[in-house]
Amino acid sequence: MSRFVFISLALVAALLAVDYYVYRHWRRYVRLRSRHRSGIRSLRWTLPLYQVLMPLMAVSMPVYFAFSNWWEVEPKLARALFIGIWVTYYLPKALLALALLVKDGIHFVIWLFRWFQERLLAPVEVPAEVPAEVPAPAPTPTAEARLDLSDMKRMRRREFVQRLGWSAATVPFVVVGYGVFKSLYDFQVFRVDVPIRDLPRALDGLTVAQLSDLHAGSFFSERPMHEAVSIVESLRPDLIAITGDFVNHDADELPLILPALNRLRAPLGVYGCPGNHDHYARIEDVVRGVRSTPVDLLVNQHRTLRVDGARLHVIGTDNTGFRQRYADLPGALDGLQADPHGEEVRLLLAHDPTFWDDHVRPGFPEIDLMLCGHTHGGQIGFEVGPLRWGLARVAYARWAGLYAEARATGAGRQFLYVNRGAGTVGPPLRLGIRPEITLLTLRRALRPSPPPGSLR
Repeated sequence: MSRFVFISLALVAALLAVDYYVYRHWRRYVRLRSRHRSGIRSLRWTLPLYQVLMPLMAVSMPVYFAFSNWWEVEPKLARALFIGIWVTYYLPKALLALALLVKDGIHFVIWLFRWFQERLLAPVEVPAEVPAEVPAPAPTPTAEARLDLSDMKRMRRREFVQRLGWSAATVPFVVVGYGVFKSLYDFQVFRVDVPIRDLPRALDGLTVAQLSDLHAGSFFSERPMHEAVSIVESLRPDLIAITGDFVNHDADELPLILPALNRLRAPLGVYGCPGNHDHYARIEDVVRGVRSTPVDLLVNQHRTLRVDGARLHVIGTDNTGFRQRYADLPGALDGLQADPHGEEVRLLLAHDPTFWDDHVRPGFPEIDLMLCGHTHGGQIGFEVGPLRWGLARVAYARWAGLYAEARATGAGRQFLYVNRGAGTVGPPLRLGIRPEITLLTLRRALRPSPPPGSLR
């Protein structure tokens, strides 16, 4: 069974389970209340509709991705609409299911307490006749007198619990609304040190600010991009990198970000590379528009910067990944003059993190650090201390943050940083995964000391 089929079946099963769990509670609520309230009785028509929607919505997403050319230019708007409807249907259901689990947990505690009450607090029979000269013993609680929780089963309590549970149905929509209007453009700065072995001393402490996945069409105005640029300016980086996806679907979206991009300045320059969405649009127009700003868009090209005698090679490839094959890394390195004394660092800008494992690590161990984006961190997830998970983790092993692996040849490690993106794709929604601006600082990692008696 292929990985795609397995993930699709698991996804369908999980969605059906969540949907059916919520449906059972809704059915119980509607049937119970329809006996007493005519206003609720009119909701009985939702039950057959729900029964049709459950399997239809569960299988629609895998079928859509399996049998449509969703990666092409033309169906992009349809894809955004489809994903938007799908997320709007399921995300509140998932949050509502959590609320219902809490409600069921309360009922379970009540049931468990009653079980103990009935079995461990059984009544003791009191003798019918007691001699007058013997004091009567204190009455032993009977089934009626002992501690009783039966009031929890009365109508008033039941109504309260049900109303509390279904009132909580509004909470998921409030949470989703918070994700749309509050955290959507609540940029978070990630400060990351990258310890590169034998980094030239001249480059020790060099800072790189990274933006990625601007997706101009996901912005409602020019303001979010201006805010992001203001944050970058406050960081005062030595170099700025933008790793692809300047637009969502069309080059006509560029006016939403070009005024802000025109403000970008850094001592060593501003560089970028294309992403997969830039190809869904008219790539030539995207390249032309971005290059009209201070952004030096590298399309399978490189630039060599000299810093106090050391060389910093900034390399940019076109996108390879997500059913595109436009990168030409050998071509991007063509003409690059290596420093004979090793006083150099090679920084690669490439949009898709899969490019690192599929091409860079096996064939180009001389690349020290690759910056990318593409995953958005999944846009939905959680990051609490060391606990991290995002929806992108389902499809990408490298989905957010810094990764390091030993070089295929030679000593030291290669590094990859995956940016969580500034914009959104699909529904304009972020929950738990905030838009990111990264400040990476290159640090000199010295060679480890050899053990006693070893050769230097």
